[in-house]
Amino acid sequence: MLLNIVERSVEPDITVLELTGRLALGRESQRVETLVEELVKKRAGKVVLDLTGVEYIDSTGIGIIALASGKLRGAGSTMALVAPEGRVLQMIKLTQIDAILTVHPTVAAAAAAG
Repeated sequence: MLLNIVERSVEPDITVLELTGRLALGRESQRVETLVEELVKKRAGKVVLDLTGVEYIDSTGIGIIALASGKLRGAGSTMALVAPEGRVLQMIKLTQIDAILTVHPTVAAAAAAG
């Protein structure tokens, strides 16, 4: 399955990007970068990247997450990840992306975190 992205808002100022499929090398994954750039322009407050539906992630996907985080941080926004137990969380820990981003088991937990 290719990457599918659904954007939704959670009050007060949180944007959730729900990803399903593969976050890997390819055009589909570049859409994440485009969406983040749009959120930067809109001055989004907090962005939650929901990886619950991601079945595969490679080094390109990890790079996209790191790049998105940097762009948001540079614009004064924050980003959190949602990655329940499984292969995606293992890759996040292996690449130590969890050292720069907070990782939560659910969207509700990420939204509630400061």
